[in-house]
Amino acid sequence: MALPKVATSTYELKIPSTGKTIKYRPFLVKEEKLLMMAAEGGSTAASKAIKDVLQACTQTKIDISTLAPFDIEYFFLQIRGKSIGDVLNIKLQRPDSMECECSVGETCDFSINIKDIELDESKISDGKIELTGDIGIKLRYPNLDSMQQFLTGDKDPNADDIFKVISGCIEYIWEGEEIFKSEDATKKELDEFIESLNSEQFGQVRDFFENMPKLSKEIIWECPKCDSSTPVILEGIDSFFV
Repeated sequence: MALPKVATSTYELKIPSTGKTIKYRPFLVKEEKLLMMAAEGGSTAASKAIKDVLQACTQTKIDISTLAPFDIEYFFLQIRGKSIGDVLNIKLQRPDSMECECSVGETCDFSINIKDIELDESKISDGKIELTGDIGIKLRYPNLDSMQQFLTGDKDPNADDIFKVISGCIEYIWEGEEIFKSEDATKKELDEFIESLNSEQFGQVRDFFENMPKLSKEIIWECPKCDSSTPVILEGIDSFFV
C-alpha cells in the first residue's frame, strides 16, 4: 500500500519584469536540504540551487533561467516566506560608516520581515534606447547566468566582460522603420555596433544595466557599546541571507 502524500498549498505572484502571473508551491524538505548543501559550495552553487528549486516549485510553464536577476531574487524571497516564514534573522558586522571605534569587530542581530523588503518596480525599463533621431537599440535584462559568468568574482569586471554582457542582451537595433534582430547578426557585428557609439550613447546603455531594480531595505546599525548609529542599505539577495 502506497504511503499518503501531504497536500501543499499553491500561491500566485507577478514576475516584476514581465507582469506575468505564475503559480507556485512552497519548497519541500528535499529542496531546503539542496539549498543548505549548495550554500556551502559558494555563490555559484547557491545560485544554481536557487534556480533549480524555483523551477521545481513553479506550477506555471516558465523557464526560470530566462528571468532577470531581480526577478529571481524577488521570486525566491516570496517562496522562502511561504516555505519557512516571513521573518529573516541575519547577523551583520559593524559597517565602515560607523563613526565610533568602540564597536570594531562587533556584530548585531536583525530580524527583517520579507514584506518590508522592497523592489522598486518604477526602475524597470522597457529597454528601448533612442541613440539618434532614427537609430535605437532594444535591450533585454541579463539573466543570472550571464551576470555570474562575467560580473562576479574577486576582481572587478573588465571592458571585455562588460561588452560581452551588453552584446548578449541586445534584442534588436532599429533604423527608422527597419528592425535588425540580434539573432540575424554576428557577434562581431554587434560588438562593432557597440564600439561605434560615442560616450554619451554608451552611457545610456550602461545606465540600463546599472539602474536595474534590486531588493533593498534600510536598517539602522546601532553600536552595542554607545549611542552611535548609522543607516545601512541592504541590497540583493545575498544581503538578506548573511
